[in-house]
Amino acid sequence: MSRTLSVTEHRTLLHDALSAILDTDALTLPAAMMYTPSAHRPALYADSSVVRGSTGEGKTFWARALTDPRLRAIAAREYRMPRLERTEAVVGYGVRPDTAQPTAGELRAFAEWGVDPTALWSAVALTALGVPDLVGRTTWTERVDWLIRNPGATARSLAELEAAAHTDDTTRLVLFDALDQLHPNRELAEHLASGMLNLAVTLSRQTTRLRAKVFIRPDMLDGALSSVPRADRSTLTSHSADLSWSRGDYLGRLERSDLYGLFFQLLGSRDSAEAAAFREAWPTWERTEDGRFLAPAALRHDPAVQERAFTTLAGRFMGGNARKGHTYTYLSCHLQDARGTVTPRPFLAALASALLHTTGSHPDHDRALHHDSLRHGASCGARAEELDRAMPWIRLALEPLAGNQLPIEEDDVLALWGKSELTARLQAFARKAEKENHAVRTGPRDTGTHPKLVEELISAGVMSRRTGGQLDMTDTYRIAHRMGRRGGVTRVTPPA
Repeated sequence: MSRTLSVTEHRTLLHDALSAILDTDALTLPAAMMYTPSAHRPALYADSSVVRGSTGEGKTFWARALTDPRLRAIAAREYRMPRLERTEAVVGYGVRPDTAQPTAGELRAFAEWGVDPTALWSAVALTALGVPDLVGRTTWTERVDWLIRNPGATARSLAELEAAAHTDDTTRLVLFDALDQLHPNRELAEHLASGMLNLAVTLSRQTTRLRAKVFIRPDMLDGALSSVPRADRSTLTSHSADLSWSRGDYLGRLERSDLYGLFFQLLGSRDSAEAAAFREAWPTWERTEDGRFLAPAALRHDPAVQERAFTTLAGRFMGGNARKGHTYTYLSCHLQDARGTVTPRPFLAALASALLHTTGSHPDHDRALHHDSLRHGASCGARAEELDRAMPWIRLALEPLAGNQLPIEEDDVLALWGKSELTARLQAFARKAEKENHAVRTGPRDTGTHPKLVEELISAGVMSRRTGGQLDMTDTYRIAHRMGRRGGVTRVTPPA
């Protein structure tokens, strides 16, 4: 007979699980913490040449998982995709720069020299796949030059690699990730990315066992496609998949069962007495061959079951009754951006913040999490920090708006930007980025045209435009960037 965990045990379980996951990132996440959202399965199809995902939705993790035999085996088993067991993946470009890919400085040089990006990435892919004529050369300039001077070399190499893959009964993937680190200039970064997309089309048309998989943000994809021949764009969009942690129902409402599935999976996958008791409370956990614990399907996918489970941790309501809202939906509603996106790390960081607040402000509460602490967690700013690391220019654009009330007229935003000399600040940021020797982040497409910056912020999910034309922001960015709204969630001032 299963026993009920005490409040203290629940808090210990939450603390240990959330601390462990937040101390990792996409490159260090251990196999025991791996989670396979149902919506991400199509991204692993060999023919999904384009994988779209916003910042924080899992592009880098899945690029890593495809190259890691153990993680790939887990995905093959849990997604029931045996073909993954016969897949080999190599990195064409990724977060971890090494001698197998051009450096940021080399990419800038190639872009400035006007090198055809398709030739560049073909050289990179064929080198990664082990073509001797390219592997034997010592610099990327030599490799690209050799490929350009030998126009039949690409087709000949692909035919040889295809034949070898057929013999070995394998599918070989070339992965491209971290495209926002290609070049500090957004236009040049998207031009470079277009070469990856052209290569993906070539492989899909000329081979059956060789594929390229490009992990890319939706806004960068739109820009990169403009440099792809029109006839090839439909090929790419028809062979694409999306990484998302939200799913729409038949009424158009968004539900986030995958986020809660991840959360409960983390609680039950630990090797502790509290985790064992949690698994007993929700039977039918599966112990896999490699020793991992897999949560029951209902706890991973069924919102009604998930809400019952979350109620044991946080109660049902955000106050005395349903009029105050439900705890199960509160965080996902208040953490979403203007496009309805909620990503795992901010969601888990908000829960960790709520736990810390409960322990300090409501230690005698009869649940592990207090509803007021969930409000506190919603204002922790983790999503804004996540976006700032990927697109630091956004912080520069929002700083002049601090202290203003939302919604705000677009003309007022443009006036504040003009007064703060935003164009000069963005250009200085770009110049500094170009001098950096390590990987840098791309800036906006147009630093000098402020209305276009507004459109980029809307595209990134930071801003939205109301029916009357006013600009608005969801709480997840509004609070972090110190903007007000009548009736909105109050910004929490961290202790000194």
